[in-house]
Amino acid sequence: MNKLLIALIAGGFATVAAAQTPAPAAAPMAPTKKEMNAEKAKEVGNVTRKEADTSGNPAMAAEQKANTAASKKVAKPTTAQKKADAISATSKGGENSSGGPETAAQAKKDTAASKAVPKQTTAEKQADVKSTATPKAATP
Repeated sequence: MNKLLIALIAGGFATVAAAQTPAPAAAPMAPTKKEMNAEKAKEVGNVTRKEADTSGNPAMAAEQKANTAASKKVAKPTTAQKKADAISATSKGGENSSGGPETAAQAKKDTAASKAVPKQTTAEKQADVKSTATPKAATP
């Protein structure tokens, strides 16, 4: 019995000692997805910078300066002119975006015509359904 107890105690000590040993060196891990995306972004950025010069060139800058100067020579419309333009655009011959008075008159005429046509009753609808239904095939 004493030998059994000694064996159990020794086994317990061995288990505790084994648990406290340092872990073996881990193999180097593969790069994460985030790291891979960062590397790809750097590559794409480098290629883009090499292929396209986004800073422009002196000829483009001179052209832009000339365009700006030309646009400043054109007189800006006054508030009265803006209001007059807005009024003429909205009241163009009495028309609006829905088509004007002609469309409204036609809509009234169509509504009156559709109301003059009698509606089909439920009994008539059921009779139509029965008359168009195909008879079931008789089984021999």
